[in-house]
This record gives sequence, structure tokens and C-alpha cells, in this order.
Amino acid sequence: MTNRQNTYKWLNIFLLVINISALSAFLFMNKEQTNDLSDQYSSDEFLRDRLKLTEEQYNQILEMDQEVFRNYQLLIDIECEANFELVKLLSSEEATDEQIKATLEKIGRYHRLIKRQTVKHFQNIKSICNDEQKELLDNLLIEMMEVGDNCQYCNKTNCSRRNQLEK
Repeated sequence: MTNRQNTYKWLNIFLLVINISALSAFLFMNKEQTNDLSDQYSSDEFLRDRLKLTEEQYNQILEMDQEVFRNYQLLIDIECEANFELVKLLSSEEATDEQIKATLEKIGRYHRLIKRQTVKHFQNIKSICNDEQKELLDNLLIEMMEVGDNCQYCNKTNCSRRNQLEK
């Protein structure tokens, strides 16, 4: 194996361990949650409160997002299968670099499609908002990106791109 291939191999193993750890934490946390619906506060309810949506606007969003969330869940399931396929390939002695590369590209495609569903969700919300609510939504998105001291995209404390989001 060349040095470059060895580096890619270990990078993939590292990323795989991170994904498996995140999935395990997610499953563990879901197991620990109670099923009392009165204590749960959904992201849609959060948006309704923060954007001061009317009941009609809120119902419109729920209706528009039904397909988005169905697609989102389907894509997450398919991406999960592809992640397990990668695990099998990495633990196999017969796996070729081409098979691993194809699986990584598949995971990337599904991840991109998941992100598109997220964008569609926020476009749906923005489509029913008045100007004041659109400004609240923009500020909320910026606030969500600024959680923590580091830039969400590059993990730097002092990121020059982070200032581009401020109005």
C-alpha cells in the first residue's frame, strides 16, 4: 500500500469511528427518553414560538413539510445502510479501493440529498413568512450557526467567514 492509500485508509477508519460513535450516542439517548408527549418540544413548535407564526402559518408549514420529512427519513435510512456497507468493506480483506471509493461517493450523494431536504424545509418556512418573520428567521439561522465559540464550518475560533453572516 502506498503512503497515500494508507493515509486514506486511516482517515476513513477515523471518520467511521466518529459516525458509529454518534449513532451509538443517538440510539442511547433515544432509549433514555421518556414517551410523555407533554414534555416534548418539537423544532416546529420552537420555530412557531420564535417566529411568532399564526396557527394558519404553522399548519401550512406542517402540511408542506410532510413530504420533506418523509424524504429526509428515507435518505437517512439509506445513508445509514451505506455507512454499514463501508464498515463491511473496511473490515474485509478483499475490498478494493474502487469499492471503498464508490461507497464513499454514495454516502456523499445521500448526505447532499439530506442537506437539500433541510434547505427545502427552511424555504417552506420562509415562503409563508411576512417580512418581520423572515428577518427573525434569518437572525435565528445565524444564531444557530454561532452556537459555541468556534465556527461551525471550519471549527476555528477566529474565522473571517463568520463575520460575513452578520448584517
